Amino acid sequence: MKKVLAIALLCAVSSFATWDKFPVLGAGKGEAKAGVGYLINAGGEEKLSIIGAEVGARYSIIEGLEASLYVPFSLSMSYDGESCEADGDNLKCPPSYGQPSIGIRYWLPFGLGIALDVDLPLQGDAFPAGGPKDASKGTPLNFYPTIQYSTNLTSELSVGAEVGVALYGENSESKFKSGMDLGLGVEFDYAIGDITPYVGVDVGLGLGNAKFDGTELDDTKSKTTIDLGLGAIYKINDSMGADIGVTYGIGEGYKDYDDKTISPITILAHFSYYF
Repeated sequence: MKKVLAIALLCAVSSFATWDKFPVLGAGKGEAKAGVGYLINAGGEEKLSIIGAEVGARYSIIEGLEASLYVPFSLSMSYDGESCEADGDNLKCPPSYGQPSIGIRYWLPFGLGIALDVDLPLQGDAFPAGGPKDASKGTPLNFYPTIQYSTNLTSELSVGAEVGVALYGENSESKFKSGMDLGLGVEFDYAIGDITPYVGVDVGLGLGNAKFDGTELDDTKSKTTIDLGLGAIYKINDSMGADIGVTYGIGEGYKDYDDKTISPITILAHFSYYF
């Protein structure tokens, strides 16, 4: 398994993007959330498995305006059943933390939301950015502006959708800058008492080539990825909730350097506390 591909899958274990695709909490209300994830690649010649975690919190400052903070972690990784080794040019092993992300969403009364998430230029050695020997150096500042829309189709069925772009900064050590990406997503939730099953799809499309030291690199646009997800949310009581879901990835973007399809399968579970 090539290093760059391993990083892409590692980041896939822990990613909120926007907090969700539905309206923000009421003014003065908040949520603290913690989760664990397990990823395996269902294709390719070498088998990769990763265990990750994530913590986050959001709070509605005023009616319609929400601020959030999110941090991903890597806990363990293995290739073909053996733990990876951190030496030479190999991938540095977990545990470590990924780029913390701060976000803000403003939700308008007619179901339209505007969001901005920002990856802070900080991360641990398990998430190489400036090179395998100095993994935490040069981490770029990334921006994710997004437009969202949500409505209730029936008293039980609701839909949330979003379209956004990823604007990547330049790594100050490697001088590499990823090309802009477009993200499209939709999710359907169906409330059955305290249980809400959901199904959704997220699509990633490359919009521009990457750059090295300011020079554009030909044929470096991100390939298309499609993530199909389903799961369920359970309301324990007014203060606590839990959810579990599974995502299956397909598309040209999920291939290794030998052109073998990876098709990552990710299982995520969260516990939430509302305040």
